[in-house]
Amino acid sequence: MEKIDEKIKKYNQIKIDLLKIVKCIDCCTEDEKELYQNIAIEYSKELKRLKKSIESAYDVKICDYCFYLDEKE
Repeated sequence: MEKIDEKIKKYNQIKIDLLKIVKCIDCCTEDEKELYQNIAIEYSKELKRLKKSIESAYDVKICDYCFYLDEKE
């Protein structure tokens, strides 16, 4: 089983990658936009899955602020 710090690093790297992908959406051509949007959706799903896994395995709570904003919109 992975240590919590390794899982947190993985979680943070996915967040960083997702932010980079979102920047690509802002500056890409219309033809590329759908591709980057689909990639961003998959990264978002993985981020949520990993968050739940960390919380369940280690009985911790990761801040829901960003997820709360997503649900309100």
